[in-house]
Amino acid sequence: MRLSSWLLLPFLLVLSTTVSAQKEESTFGFIHLPAADIQFDAVPEVSGLGYAVLSGDPNSAGVYVIRLRISPGLTFPPHSHDQDRHVTVISGIWAFGTGFSGKCDNTIPLAAGAYVMHPKGAVHYDGACGDEPVEVQISGLGPVSTTWVEQIE
Repeated sequence: MRLSSWLLLPFLLVLSTTVSAQKEESTFGFIHLPAADIQFDAVPEVSGLGYAVLSGDPNSAGVYVIRLRISPGLTFPPHSHDQDRHVTVISGIWAFGTGFSGKCDNTIPLAAGAYVMHPKGAVHYDGACGDEPVEVQISGLGPVSTTWVEQIE
């Protein structure tokens, strides 16, 4: 399933206003969150996409950490961000590509533990091109915005 750019606008608005993880803070400001307690919210406009905001807010100043859970076959078309973003694969095989093709055939398969830095302004695309779900953790400095670009066939 290809994710149309227009479908992402409502997703990004929801993501920016919702904190879905149930966090426990100590008196010293530490946050601890067992993996089993991370609650992924569904994005009604994007079937097969779940998200959890673990810390911060991508639309506010400061550091943020989010997780995405991506169903098999769900891919994001070519896009860029106005800030660097750091991605770690938590589970599954994440398909990562650079440039404008948006095609799974042109991606690098990255397994759990892999890391990618998306440089500010660099066009890329990604998702779950295989038969298994993928979970990634994304961190960066907010506010961050996404620019969708034309896919080249």
